[in-house]
Amino acid sequence: MIYLSKIGLRVGASIVALSLALGGQVRAENIPPNNGDVPRADIIEEIVVSATRRTESVQSLPFSVTAVSGDDLAEQGISNYEDLARSLPGVIATGLSNINKLTIRGIETSQTTSALSQNSVAIFMDDLPLTTLAVVTPDITPYDLARVEVLRGPQGTLFGAGSLAGAVRYITNTPDTQSYEAAIDGEFGRSEGSSDRRRFNGMINVPLTEDRLALRLVGTYKHDDGYVDNLVTGKKNSNSQTNWGARAALRWEPTDLLSATLTGSSYHNKLDDSPLFDPGTGFRKSRTDVPFRIETELNTINLVVDYDLGWAALTSSTIFSNAANEVDVELLGIAPPVPFYLGEIQEMDSTVQELRLVSNSSDQFDWVAGAYFLRQEMDYHDVLYFATPFIDALGITGLPTNLVAGSASGNVDETRTNKEIAVFGEIGYQINNALKLTVGARVAESVYTSRVNSGSFDAPSAFFAIFTGGNQNVPVIPRTVQEFSTGHVVKVTPKVSLSWQPNSNHNIYATASKGYRRGQPNGVVALNGGRSAIDSGDPAIIPVSADGDTLWNYEVGIKSSWLEGSLQSNLAAYYIDWSNMQVPLVRSSDQAPYLGNIGKARSIGLEGEIAARIFDGMDMGINFSLQQAKVVEISANEALISGALQDSRLASPEFKIGGYLKHSWNLGQLGELYARIDAHHVGSYPNSFPNTPGIGTPSSVYAKTPSYEKVDISLGWSREKFGAVLYVDNLLDSDEIIFINPVVISFNRFGTLRPRTIGVRASWKM
Repeated sequence: MIYLSKIGLRVGASIVALSLALGGQVRAENIPPNNGDVPRADIIEEIVVSATRRTESVQSLPFSVTAVSGDDLAEQGISNYEDLARSLPGVIATGLSNINKLTIRGIETSQTTSALSQNSVAIFMDDLPLTTLAVVTPDITPYDLARVEVLRGPQGTLFGAGSLAGAVRYITNTPDTQSYEAAIDGEFGRSEGSSDRRRFNGMINVPLTEDRLALRLVGTYKHDDGYVDNLVTGKKNSNSQTNWGARAALRWEPTDLLSATLTGSSYHNKLDDSPLFDPGTGFRKSRTDVPFRIETELNTINLVVDYDLGWAALTSSTIFSNAANEVDVELLGIAPPVPFYLGEIQEMDSTVQELRLVSNSSDQFDWVAGAYFLRQEMDYHDVLYFATPFIDALGITGLPTNLVAGSASGNVDETRTNKEIAVFGEIGYQINNALKLTVGARVAESVYTSRVNSGSFDAPSAFFAIFTGGNQNVPVIPRTVQEFSTGHVVKVTPKVSLSWQPNSNHNIYATASKGYRRGQPNGVVALNGGRSAIDSGDPAIIPVSADGDTLWNYEVGIKSSWLEGSLQSNLAAYYIDWSNMQVPLVRSSDQAPYLGNIGKARSIGLEGEIAARIFDGMDMGINFSLQQAKVVEISANEALISGALQDSRLASPEFKIGGYLKHSWNLGQLGELYARIDAHHVGSYPNSFPNTPGIGTPSSVYAKTPSYEKVDISLGWSREKFGAVLYVDNLLDSDEIIFINPVVISFNRFGTLRPRTIGVRASWKM
């Protein structure tokens, strides 16, 4: 698609030409005044965010940000990362519940996730990073949130490692010391195939002392029956999911200048079985005698202290968190029909400390300065095992049976530690009334170590014994206690922006920013000289440590308000150079996941958002993204070990579009009624690189995920404290494949949308 490579130049020229015409546009003073504090019904409400660590309007920022308010999240029924991603330009979600992976602007090479790889998009709940050292990313129910902020493009300056392509921030509501609040929500739904949905949420806010102390309590519960039948266990709708969470926040405001907020939260998620299936078995039918089970738990304590110094605001955020994950999965795809399985237990403790100093606004300069400390330590227990009756029938002895409900062929007891310290800052200089220059940088030092602890072992001859007829004793070989490390690595991530606001209705900007991911060791899979224990001739040799990767994002855009505030349009064009790509790979002979670095990729794209109040009571919105993301430089050896080719597409659609139309009616004393339709189209994209890593021949698991559409409708009513919504999700009952796992650990690799679901939500608040 040659025309895509010309997008940046064409759009850049168009923005310059348009900017020259804006000098004569309607000035802010020509907009009819808003008398008093009464909101105008014919304008689009302004959304403010804290993406720059200060409160600013989305329209005034010199980079791409989408903010979804808590009310909009509830109205759209957004309850997970997939729902959120579909509503945004340039963002997709792949993976399974609790192991989701977000992709922004095409910066991803595979639909699968690796337990060793840091995601390219960082996800935060307030200041807590939810993306961890493991594959699991807790699926947090977005209830009682002020908003969700989605920052597209690298955010390395303010948000550090892992925000290579962008960042997603869940901003919770803080306790209100001045008013009582309470809310209760309930939802019941049924999907095609007799699959039920039950969700309950509640919140209460209580001022304990007038204007000084307040407590806010939040609880969530969600249970969704599955829609895939496991033919081996006989479980219908086996992939049921249950999530529940609680949050308690205490806010103290001893003076007008000082405040402290202590928040504790606990989130628990359970997936009973995989939503993936094997089309050869039947549509939405799976075959596995050990269900793919994931259980996650996240407990956090966060203390935020704010102090107004007059000339600046000082913030200290201290976080302690504990995350625990348990995973059971079959590995029948590795050596069929051998009944081979994996059990994992992970527990991670994190400490995060950040100090920020944000200047109070002045006419000419504003700035942000800060220091950051992160320490994460994860204990990782991994057991590979065979079904014991299978091993006994072959007369194979020597494999331990005391670790799991099977005969263990390998055990990994590993401790992974990640440390990072950083200083960062940004300064904005108002050159004149219209022109502003912002520069910033982050200097970070990180070290990531992986230690193989005593008790780890391997039985490399187990498969040999199986495929040579059995009747053998398999020796267990202890793994050497060993530590792998990236060493201390220093990264500098700069950023520069220039914005021109000829009036309050238009913001024209250009931004260059750098993002990075840390390097990290490959751990025990790099033992034995990095060679496969199953096939020593496998050319894929795993390195001790993968280097970090970086990218530069060059972006120009224009954010505008038209027709006296009833129409907003945001348009951005970007050009991204991604160097030394840190790529999750899988060795073909033993399916060992590891990280490596290869070549360069480039992503060129255009994304836009339009929101319009057509007239009082009628709203519409459209968002779209058009991009070309592909490998542009790769050596012959890099192509062999990665499966990539010159011009291979990255794992993201070239075209994505979505929109909504909403009509509201004022019923007087009977309240307000609205009808809404949301429609989304996601284009086709590859699930991985086209060749088999380490072999170089076309991969049997390479495929292009088909394009698909999803349409949702809702009819809502509200009156004073009460509200109700009748909805249909996936109105057209789209059953296209939307996920194809490129790693053959199981034959169940294909996933679809949830079938058509009809439900009702009811709410009460005071």
